[in-house]
Amino acid sequence: MKKLFLIVIAVIFITLLLPLAAVYLIGKTDLPSEPSADAGTVSVYLANEDKVVDMDINEYLTGVVAAEMPADFEYEALKAQAVAARTYLYSRIEQTAAGNIAESHNGAAVCTDYHHCQAYTADRDRYTDNISAAVTDTTGQIMTYNGEIISALFHSTSSGSTESAVDVWGNDVPYLQSVSSSGDIESPKYLSSLTISVDEFKTIAEEKIEGVSWDKPLFDNINRSSAGGIISLEIGGVTVKGTDFRSIYDLRSTNAELTEKDGDIIMSVRGYGHGVGMSQYGANYMAAHGSGYEEILKAYYTGIEIEKR
Repeated sequence: MKKLFLIVIAVIFITLLLPLAAVYLIGKTDLPSEPSADAGTVSVYLANEDKVVDMDINEYLTGVVAAEMPADFEYEALKAQAVAARTYLYSRIEQTAAGNIAESHNGAAVCTDYHHCQAYTADRDRYTDNISAAVTDTTGQIMTYNGEIISALFHSTSSGSTESAVDVWGNDVPYLQSVSSSGDIESPKYLSSLTISVDEFKTIAEEKIEGVSWDKPLFDNINRSSAGGIISLEIGGVTVKGTDFRSIYDLRSTNAELTEKDGDIIMSVRGYGHGVGMSQYGANYMAAHGSGYEEILKAYYTGIEIEKR
């Protein structure tokens, strides 16, 4: 009886347990793998084609990095851009799931209009190995503040210090504070200038600003942030926000010095973009001097954590 019992146990082991053990020891890689953090698709409104498509998330992020940052930038800067782009995307997906869908998106989570969301290119010739690897090597990584996904704003070039969100848009965001970005001085976009006649300056103001009066100074009472950007100023006696002033005169940033000379208005500008969050050229400078992407991100976004989701 005892022998029969042992035979039964042996048969069970051979027919059931042994194959499972073999799978575990030899064929772990043959078992279904866990999906990657960026597996799946996202709805994207292609603004230039006026249509919504479902796009692979990694494909979308590769197109964003390719459009937003030069391919010859340092690899760690590209990785920082990939994490910033993914963070922005995940924040939009989160908002969409909560029912907060931008009207201009035509029902999609994000759009390709860089004025509203992130730039995107479908040009495969711009999808370099470094850009694709930067997206893959940071798979699933996003930035959070107190456990919440941040608004990962970025711009081309700061004026030497980034702007705080409160000085640009009036909302104080703890992780979007002014920080030093000294490497931006090496950016080819650091300096620009616009010279127009006084008459042209007045004509543009009259078209865009209600109530200007030339009994008042052309420009006066310039209020600046600690980073140097114009928060507000008076043009023809009317108070104008710095962001509006930049738009009205098509300047690269709000950090502008205004000078009247020989019948002209000279506007000397530092930086390119709104100046809030990560400076892309500043990130590239940091990467060229040995900083990794996490160090870069934590330098530009105050108090954030980098998580994998």
